[in-house]
Amino acid sequence: MNNDERQFEDFARGIKFDDNPNAEHRDELEQDLLRVLTKQPRHKQHPLKIWRIIMKSNMTKLATAAVIIVAVVLTVTILDRTVTPAWAIEDTIKALDQFSGIYLSGVFGVPIEKISRGEDLVLKDGENMSVEFWMQANEERTRSENFRIEAGDGTVWSVCNSMTYKYDPKNNTVRVQSGRSIESSIWPCGDYLSKVQEFMQDWQVMYGKDAVTGRDCAFITLSNPSQGQSWWLEIDLETNLPVRAKGWHNTRREGTPSMNFQRIIFFEKLPDDIFEFEIPEGATVIEE
Repeated sequence: MNNDERQFEDFARGIKFDDNPNAEHRDELEQDLLRVLTKQPRHKQHPLKIWRIIMKSNMTKLATAAVIIVAVVLTVTILDRTVTPAWAIEDTIKALDQFSGIYLSGVFGVPIEKISRGEDLVLKDGENMSVEFWMQANEERTRSENFRIEAGDGTVWSVCNSMTYKYDPKNNTVRVQSGRSIESSIWPCGDYLSKVQEFMQDWQVMYGKDAVTGRDCAFITLSNPSQGQSWWLEIDLETNLPVRAKGWHNTRREGTPSMNFQRIIFFEKLPDDIFEFEIPEGATVIEE
């Protein structure tokens, strides 16, 4: 008898049939079960016949079912430990260090104008708007240098070469300001992400598949009670980069997200011409 057979025999002998008061019959059932599962003959009786005899006992059916369930659970557990993906924030920090350009597209539940003016952030019907963002970091990778936003209503903000342009399609006007009136004051580099994990609350990591690509992903949730905000972030486990993100102006991730980015792409460097703004023909230019 090899080691596997010996271990299985010990396991089979450990199965109890306490509801059967007949000790002799109990021992016989245990021996029959052991012979069937280890393929040992019993007086030349056909194994299939033995199996049918054993299965006539309700307690044996339950015990056999338990053996199968335990085997399946153990198998799933072992397989799960070998294939379950793992993610650590250090993986994403390392991956992000390769990039200085970001593109995001999705939906804002709150108009950008209202956020910039600090107005009431309660969502109202019809306020959702598609948006696209392009951001290029400065050389120190501490904030954005160039910035561009294109909203679904045709509004464009562009920051390029320390000049800010805002195009209003309704009035066909372009407002021009010196300096960066729109920027990302922080950049998602190593120090920033470490601080996020340190100071945010309800940090949880779960694993699953991306709903679109089917790739393995980590899903991170966190909140900031002091500002009444919460977030959901999806990390692709092959690249260790964020691919989707949502944010709420409440700590419970309830209701329509105030921002819902369904596409996030990172670049080593975005082309400069993405941020260059061309004044539309006939537009009124207002310098501020």
